[in-house]
Amino acid sequence: MSSRRLEVEVLSIGDELLIGQTVNTNAAWMGQALEAEGWHVGRCVTIPDEKKVMLEALREAESRAELVLITGGLGPTRDDITKHVLCDHFNTQLVRHEAIEQRIVSWFERRGREILQVNKDQAMLPESCVPLDNPKGTASGMWFDRPGGATVAMPGVPYEMEHIMLHGVLPRMRDQLKTAGRAPLREHRSILTMGTGESQLASRIEDLELDWIKRGIKLAYLPSPGSVRIRLTAEAEAVADLSSAHQLLVERLTEFVVSETGETVEEALAELWKNQGWTLAVAESCTGGGLGATLVSRPGASAFFLGGVQSYSNTAKVDLLGVPAAMIQRHGAVSHPVACAMAEGARAQLNADFGIGITGIAGPDGGSEEKPVGTVFIACSGPSGTQCESHRFGRDRTRNLGMTIRAACRLALEEGRNNLTVSNSGAKGVADSL
Repeated sequence: MSSRRLEVEVLSIGDELLIGQTVNTNAAWMGQALEAEGWHVGRCVTIPDEKKVMLEALREAESRAELVLITGGLGPTRDDITKHVLCDHFNTQLVRHEAIEQRIVSWFERRGREILQVNKDQAMLPESCVPLDNPKGTASGMWFDRPGGATVAMPGVPYEMEHIMLHGVLPRMRDQLKTAGRAPLREHRSILTMGTGESQLASRIEDLELDWIKRGIKLAYLPSPGSVRIRLTAEAEAVADLSSAHQLLVERLTEFVVSETGETVEEALAELWKNQGWTLAVAESCTGGGLGATLVSRPGASAFFLGGVQSYSNTAKVDLLGVPAAMIQRHGAVSHPVACAMAEGARAQLNADFGIGITGIAGPDGGSEEKPVGTVFIACSGPSGTQCESHRFGRDRTRNLGMTIRAACRLALEEGRNNLTVSNSGAKGVADSL
């Protein structure tokens, strides 16, 4: 390895990526994994399955980066040409690996599937590469040492690539850096904020940011619907000041900070609930089960999430959650009282410590002058009572649903933290009821 900064480039191969038939999630995942290791991703380039273009992209990437990561084109069909291009590039030839072929045969046998010769031929790898094991599929990863660094090829199937990265590429890079007496020179700290926009956040920390720039710490605002992630990045000597800068950032923006580590609001909610041994139930109208699906999409949800009621109709609100019909008639299904009643009904019906109720007008139709499209009421019921907040998001249905789910998680997280504060202060009733 050379002495320059740890530079990485990612080459994503596949016509399907260029025409939008497949979304390139691999590059995003690798970027996060590599930055977490302290390596700098200089470029992510998407190229077609064309030999000339692939060879040119390889030469250019290797001239700039110590580590070049390639995904795609390692399947068994004729359009998968990555191995052949790599043979030309590294002036080598394909050789059969008997142990890998046997693993591929066993992979098909365990699944009761017929194996063809083209499948067995996936054990043909460039002679100069170090094979990287892939127990998740039939295409091995390939590691090529070269002057100034390494080039690695991996399959484009996301869960196969991720396994090879985690168990093959990253450990090997760490070992090589350790042998060379080097350490990553780049570190990050992040926080997640909700409740205000990036311009307001920037105005609050303008003096801090100016000082950090002088000290070699960069700040980036990463907005998404309903939240803003703020990332601090330090290189070389500035890494020593990163922790203190992060603490100052948290203290200055404390009223908006959802997560001091930058984790999502859903992850922060799940972590708090699991740590406290609390349970949660939800009642959803306009989100139609979206909040429940978001919570259970992460491992470990069974430790705190009991279930939910999709009470899209007024009848379901009355029959399943016990919302008084007269309340709906008087205030409307999209209202503060109904959201509270839904949260309390979900909590009671599933015997949960906390309940969330959501009702709103997601759009694009159905609004009124009093309650336009984007009007949403979210309530959280817990041991210390029921809190409700109203939102007016916008006219885009998909965006409204996503923002509603995140806002519901934020409200529940705030109520959970408030209960902790009350409990820790010695107040009676909260801890005793959990």
